[in-house]
Amino acid sequence: MRRVHLPKISSRRLVDISVYTGMDKEASTSQDTRGGSKNQNSSSTTVADDKKDPGGTFKCFFCHLNEHFDYKGSQPPFSKQICYSENCYIMKDPFSLPNRGEVLVLGGDCSVCNKSVCLGCSIFYTKRFCKECAFNNVKQFPLQLHNKITSLAQSENI
Repeated sequence: MRRVHLPKISSRRLVDISVYTGMDKEASTSQDTRGGSKNQNSSSTTVADDKKDPGGTFKCFFCHLNEHFDYKGSQPPFSKQICYSENCYIMKDPFSLPNRGEVLVLGGDCSVCNKSVCLGCSIFYTKRFCKECAFNNVKQFPLQLHNKITSLAQSENI
């Protein structure tokens, strides 16, 4: 079981989540055969990579929600005014008028186990956590979230 360390955050303060996402991935370096070092940012997502994602099919690991998504990332190109603090699976809202830029967020990837999870099977607190990882690390979350995590975990008996 992987232990999760959450930053201490006041419940009254809003936090820029983008500071916490991908911090450990971007810092990795490896030694070159000549003795120099080079950066390896292959696992981190950049803005240029976000614009290339053509979409695909999103499937929740827990409830098996299976739906087409139009974009995975934090800044959907078809909705310029929206910027999410995590990479999430986004689809254009099928019920809105065309070219309005309205979107639906289907889910995201768990920050611990990296499974694709929908919004109903996960919780977001500085990062996205699937119900299994949140329940296994419930003591690392604030007391205010313990009831929410417990009820989320009992919804499908993980």
